[in-house]
Amino acid sequence: MSLRNRITRITLAAAAAGLVAVAAACGGGTASNPTPRSQVQTKAGAATQSATTGASAHTDHVAEIDQQNLAFMPSRVAIKVGETVLIKNSESAIHTANINGKNITGNMKKGASTAWTASAAGEYKVSCDYHPQMSATITVS
Repeated sequence: MSLRNRITRITLAAAAAGLVAVAAACGGGTASNPTPRSQVQTKAGAATQSATTGASAHTDHVAEIDQQNLAFMPSRVAIKVGETVLIKNSESAIHTANINGKNITGNMKKGASTAWTASAAGEYKVSCDYHPQMSATITVS
């Protein structure tokens, strides 16, 4: 085998290994409970949240943001102070949900969900650590 063929094979093997690593970072697995946090402090005021692995555990939410197709759906929700938004992940890619830059969910695998309750009026930006194109806005009045 020529030196050029060996270099090509090594390059292709390295590229394939890189793709496997990226797929594993964004890929599925079974649902798990994200690290719960009892309080989240945001610029617009305090808000609380709780974590669970099943959306059915949260029956008191008035709005829902789903992580699908590498996007938050819908990208805008409006609630009142004291109301709850359920943030869930319906796809195999691992996501996070940050409210005004603070991670409230830990890593969310498929099926995981977090309920977030706003205790102050304002505009809250939602983002994902792994997918910077993902964004949503929660408007609290």
